[in-house]
Amino acid sequence: MLYRVMELQTSNIIKYNIICPLCKEEITFEIDDIELFNNIQGDLATFTIESHGNPPHIVTVYIDRNREIKGTYPFLVKSVEKRNEGELNYNHIIDASADISLEEAIQIGLEIVPYDIIIDGKVRRKYLNDVSPAEVLKMITNNMTIESKSIQVDDFLRTFRFYDNEKETIVNTACSQLSKNYRNAVKAKKMLNIEKPDLAEKINIIDTHAIGNILKLIATTSLEMDRRGRDLKEILRYVDWMKHCHRTYFLVDDLENLKHSDILGTFAGFFSSVRGTKPLIACNVDGLGKIEPCKSIKDCKEGMGEFARLMKKDFRGRELSGIIFHCLAEEKAQRLLEYLEIILNINKDDFNIEPVGSSVCIHGGIGLLGLSVFPKK
Repeated sequence: MLYRVMELQTSNIIKYNIICPLCKEEITFEIDDIELFNNIQGDLATFTIESHGNPPHIVTVYIDRNREIKGTYPFLVKSVEKRNEGELNYNHIIDASADISLEEAIQIGLEIVPYDIIIDGKVRRKYLNDVSPAEVLKMITNNMTIESKSIQVDDFLRTFRFYDNEKETIVNTACSQLSKNYRNAVKAKKMLNIEKPDLAEKINIIDTHAIGNILKLIATTSLEMDRRGRDLKEILRYVDWMKHCHRTYFLVDDLENLKHSDILGTFAGFFSSVRGTKPLIACNVDGLGKIEPCKSIKDCKEGMGEFARLMKKDFRGRELSGIIFHCLAEEKAQRLLEYLEIILNINKDDFNIEPVGSSVCIHGGIGLLGLSVFPKK
């Protein structure tokens, strides 16, 4: 278990123990019942654990009416200085669909291109510039309507112009089957080619066939390869290998979340004929970014069995690594990891459990459970 209720100290004080999902530090805190129920909005109460770790970060904890922790979300709270650019031979740009925090991106040397979100159909904000992943997640738990928009061509163009520094630029974008980010980045490069052809020639735009946690992994691994002295061709070979080899499967807890998604809503009709089920969707099933509805699942246990079946079919006994991701469903994620260890004999150390950021939560909703998998080299 990632967390547990330690003990009932008095008639109304509960003591919790959690493991920080970012630094893995064990944290203990207490909450009064009155404070808990006064803080509930929607179905969950949110509490913030004080800053800790290096770099400093805080953890938002989500607790339901039954006093059970449904999930945790960490994020940095202090701006940190960007590492010396001299350590990098290339510029690294990523779109905000990777759900890396702005502070973390600054620290490691990634440039994020933001996208617009619409809050309750009225308020437009730049994610991640104006609003953080944790803030959007809190809006979702408070039953606010969040709609995401593709990154605008002008936002890509503005970012490309900034990196006029003689270096090659690597731009990792979200799956083109899920967003227009890749296409808009290509349009921006064509526009730049008219005014600054030498600069445009150095820009390498990649449709990673990924989004969220796996997109973040591709971008951060590319950057670390650069920092270790790997050349551009080797980095691009890694990204090309990963984009074709990874598979992502996810289970949406509530069909209503799917119906309201401007990206995944087309699948709602496929699943709506079977009531009381949870939709399971596969991404990059052919290594070319294709997204397909898989099956209607009665419960999480059946979904875990389907995850294992898909992994067996797609990878045929190969050793695997991956990321188990979730939206406020840590207990389910831990159970999935334990299940796959038993059924497929995976090495638990090769799989991380991570909370998803806003790009996935907006479309999948609370309770989403997923798995991104790729072969070990």
